[in-house]
Amino acid sequence: MVEKKFLEAVKKYSLISEKDRILVALSGGIDSTVLTYLLVKFKGYLKISDIYLAHLNHSLREEADEDQKFCEDLAKELNLKIFTRKVDIKSKAREEGKSIEQVAREERYNFFKEIMEKESLNKLATGHHLSDLVETMIMWFIQGNRKGLKGFKPRENNIIRPLYLLDKDSIQQYAQEKGIRYRTDITNFELDFLRNQIRHNVIPHIKKINPSLENSLLILSYFLSLDDQFLEKESEKISQKFLNNKVKLEDLLQWDRSLVYRAVQNWIHKKTGVYPSYRQIMEIMELLDKKSGTKSIRLSQEYQIVRRYDTVYIEKIKEKIRPYLYRIKVGEKVFIKEANIYIRSYIETDCTLDKLKDERKRVCFQIEDMENTQFVIRNRRKGDRFIPFGRRKEKKLKDVMIDLKIPADMRENIPLVIYRDKILWIAGYKRSAYFPVTKKGKKLICFELEEV
Repeated sequence: MVEKKFLEAVKKYSLISEKDRILVALSGGIDSTVLTYLLVKFKGYLKISDIYLAHLNHSLREEADEDQKFCEDLAKELNLKIFTRKVDIKSKAREEGKSIEQVAREERYNFFKEIMEKESLNKLATGHHLSDLVETMIMWFIQGNRKGLKGFKPRENNIIRPLYLLDKDSIQQYAQEKGIRYRTDITNFELDFLRNQIRHNVIPHIKKINPSLENSLLILSYFLSLDDQFLEKESEKISQKFLNNKVKLEDLLQWDRSLVYRAVQNWIHKKTGVYPSYRQIMEIMELLDKKSGTKSIRLSQEYQIVRRYDTVYIEKIKEKIRPYLYRIKVGEKVFIKEANIYIRSYIETDCTLDKLKDERKRVCFQIEDMENTQFVIRNRRKGDRFIPFGRRKEKKLKDVMIDLKIPADMRENIPLVIYRDKILWIAGYKRSAYFPVTKKGKKLICFELEEV
């Protein structure tokens, strides 16, 4: 039964090819030990070229060194080469601020990858089986994770799982019949871990309702994987619309939402390394559907996703801008570090009105006694008012910025050029109606914005 299912999985999922050089991830537990025996037994039949073993000692239990010794003795018994490494996972997790489970997994797979590259091995075999698949699917279902709900595949790139069609009971029975010795990890029975609670408390109850639970979830995993594979491939078409750290709303909303959220999720992960939660994804989808305005959603301590009118951005979270103030005289240039721009002031004697049309980069004013005049450059303050060019009445600066569609989270950064408490220029956006240039004006004071 076990051997038949093992060979069936190998053939059905094309796990092993002729002349494969396989590394077995050996913990010393029953699953990886039985897997090792099966690979050795059928090495000639499957025309496997080489089998190597790898054991990472996590230093998490008192018995960890005994587990390593068991694996080394097993390798000697089977005449296989084994690679071992000892790592203090608990200390490493504390240093890196990660969970023990995450660090243990990272260290294991980095160790395996290092061996495979050094020894030119092309497959990594792990002892994951059908009961593991069921536990994984139920665990992710409880936690509301769509991506994990489909479980794992029998093969993912160069990782193969030849026990994929075997449940735990069958593996235990086989080990007993064949007299296969193995190590027992007592932490597998501690109910502090979610997976153990599912294994010992949840699954037995479900199997009273559906005795064929393993086969039912195996089928479900297959169809969920098919659906996910198709939708992920389709969502890749949307990724062509992303321009580095931004995307236009119209380029997203023309697609079905099932594709959009996948594309956005993958975009965020690619740009930030953050894999957003489903709660965050739901908030982002609501943000996309808003009719207008500016809103941000925090993705991590470092990154946020922001919608500004018709565009969505991924940005690093900036420190809150404090009030700033610079002074500038004619002929000087000042670097405004809060806005990361330069503003220079100079006298213009040969200027036509046509040259002053681009008020975003350059503005000029007709002011008397300008040589000794000092101007202030600062960010906005409560109560600021502004007269847009072409108007006669003042407006609240906030309202002017809204009219200009300046996003709320950018308004504190924008430099304002001030003269005698009057805002002359919203730098990079709009000049005021004060001190207009006339045809008679031969000497003007100008301000120019230079981006870094």
